[in-house]
Amino acid sequence: MILEYLKTEYHSERFSEHIKKVMKELSLDESIILSGDLHNTNENIARKKLLGGFRGYGLNRELFENFPNDIQWSVCNFVSDDFSKIRYIDYSYWNELSKGTHSPLMAAQTIQSGIEIYNQSNAGFLKAAEFIKSGGAFLRPILLTSDLEHFVIVEGHFRITAFALVPEYFHNIECFVGKCSGDDLEKWM
Repeated sequence: MILEYLKTEYHSERFSEHIKKVMKELSLDESIILSGDLHNTNENIARKKLLGGFRGYGLNRELFENFPNDIQWSVCNFVSDDFSKIRYIDYSYWNELSKGTHSPLMAAQTIQSGIEIYNQSNAGFLKAAEFIKSGGAFLRPILLTSDLEHFVIVEGHFRITAFALVPEYFHNIECFVGKCSGDDLEKWM
């Protein structure tokens, strides 16, 4: 999960500068992400430290405050019918965009109606939806669940929202899914 998370953020327009800054502070080369070796213990430790410095992972802060420790990770395929099972984290922007529902489909309706949240343009979402329609592919979103019926986005809110604008293209989409206890999921959310 750590490597998957770092890959997506490394390529993100929004977060790449910050992650590169933390990498420089830790004297890490981009190869630790771009060609990471999961069998290399030293690399795994360095990536965990990087995600900690970048987003608070393992330090019980920021996005990873109260994040579950006991998680079983796997890759799962999702289809458009699964959108009703996917929710945003509890975060002001996503709460407003989804009108308090945490639903990416509701967020898509908000975007399509031209409503901008906190004066943030919706152009990026619309551009990403066009990218999807033209055959473009994204890295896997990361989701967390306790029951394999309800999923919370850990990483990939933007990408899931773009797919919600064109749900017919959300077919056999791979997501990295972590399963934890319901109590642990509730504490994190």
